[in-house]
Amino acid sequence: MISRSDRNRLRVVAQRYAEMTMSAAMDARRHVWRRTNQLEERTVPFQIEDNGTFFADLTPPPECEGEFERGLEYGLLRALTNHELIDDDRVFPPFCGINWVIDRTSICPELGVRRAPDATGRDLGYETNTPLADLANSFHKLRPTECSVDRAETQRRAEMAQDAFGDILPVRIVGHDVTFAGTGLVGRAVHLVGMDDLYIAMVDQPETVHRLLEFITQDAERFIDWLEAERLITPNSHEMDVGSGSCGLTDELPRSDRAQGEPLGAMDCWVWIEAQEAVGLSPAMYADFIYPYQKRLADRFGLVYYGCCEAVHAFWPTLRGMTNIRKVTMSPWCDQHSLAAAVGDTVVLSRKPHPMKLCGARFDAAEFEAHIRETLGAAEGRFVELIFRDTCTLDGTMKDRVAEACRIVRRLIGRGG
Repeated sequence: MISRSDRNRLRVVAQRYAEMTMSAAMDARRHVWRRTNQLEERTVPFQIEDNGTFFADLTPPPECEGEFERGLEYGLLRALTNHELIDDDRVFPPFCGINWVIDRTSICPELGVRRAPDATGRDLGYETNTPLADLANSFHKLRPTECSVDRAETQRRAEMAQDAFGDILPVRIVGHDVTFAGTGLVGRAVHLVGMDDLYIAMVDQPETVHRLLEFITQDAERFIDWLEAERLITPNSHEMDVGSGSCGLTDELPRSDRAQGEPLGAMDCWVWIEAQEAVGLSPAMYADFIYPYQKRLADRFGLVYYGCCEAVHAFWPTLRGMTNIRKVTMSPWCDQHSLAAAVGDTVVLSRKPHPMKLCGARFDAAEFEAHIRETLGAAEGRFVELIFRDTCTLDGTMKDRVAEACRIVRRLIGRGG
C-alpha cells in the first residue's frame, strides 16, 4: 500500500506531468517528429541528452518515502525538469509506463565487469575479464540465456501507480526489451574476447569468430521468440527512445494490416542495431563478419535505427541492404557530406553534433552555430534530426548556454529562437 503522504505527493507531480504531456505545445512537437520519422517533411527535430550531471543538479529531490514511489516520482520530475529547462523537441508519453519485470541470465556466467568512477563518482569506465580470450578453447563457457517474467510483480507495480494517480495520468504496462533485442552484437563479443583478440581472431581463425557471432545471434533470436510467445511486446512507436537518443514516434507501426486479435510481434516494432566496436574494421571485414548477423535480426522488425558512436559512412554500401532501415546515425566522426550524398531521401540522418561544442570549458555561440550550419548544409534536402549526446561534462552551471543553444538551433531550422 502507498502511504497517504506518498500518494498525495505523486498526485501533485502526476498532475503537472499530465498537463505537460497533453498540452498543445507537446502535440506540436509530436507532429514535428512524425513528419520527419515518416519521411514526409524535413522538420529537423532536435533534442539535448543529459549524459552527465545536468538533471541531477537541477531536478528537485524526490519527497516520497517508499522506494517504488520515489522511482515513480523521480521519473516524472526528470521529465518536467527537461521540459521546463531545455526548450528542445523532446516529447513525453501521456501515460505512466510500468516495465515488464523481466530477468535474463548471462550468456557467460564467468563474465565479470570491473568499473571505475570518474571525477564526479559516476561509473562510466569499465573493463571485463574477457573469459573467452582464448576463443578456440572457450566455447564451453557459453550458455544460452534463460528468460523469465514476473507477471505478479509487474501487475502489483501497475496497480500501485493506478491507485495513486490513475485517474489523473493513465498507467500502462510496457515492454521496452524488444527495442534492444538486436543491440550489442559486436559489443557482447568484445566483452567476452577483448577487442584486440577479437580483431586478431578475425584474421587467424575467422571460422571461430563466425561461430561466436552465430551463437550470440541465435541467442538474440531466441529472446525475440520468447518475447513474442509470452506476449510481452508492446508498441514502441510512441514517444520512446528507439536508439541512441532518437524518438520513434510514427503512425507506420504497429502494422495496419495485422489480423484482428493477432498479438504484437517484432515486426510491429523498431529495433536498435549498432556496431560501435567494429569501428576498426574495413568495410570488407564488416560486410563479412558483422553485417550478415545484423541483417538476420533486422529482418525480424518493422523499422531499424542503425548506429551510435561509430562512423558509418564507409559501411553504408553494405548497410543499405537493410531495406527497413529508417534512421542512420551520423556521429561526430562520420563524413557528413559523403553519407548525406549516399543515403539520399531514403532515411533520416540522425546527426550527433560534437558534444564539446555544447559542453566544453567555454561556450562559443558563433562556433556552435557554425557547427550546426555545417550539418544542415551537408544534409540539405535530406531528412535530418539533431541528437546531442555524450554531454558528460554538462552540469547545472551550464543552464544558460543550453537555453542559448536551443535558441540558436531553432533559429537555424526556422522554428523560432
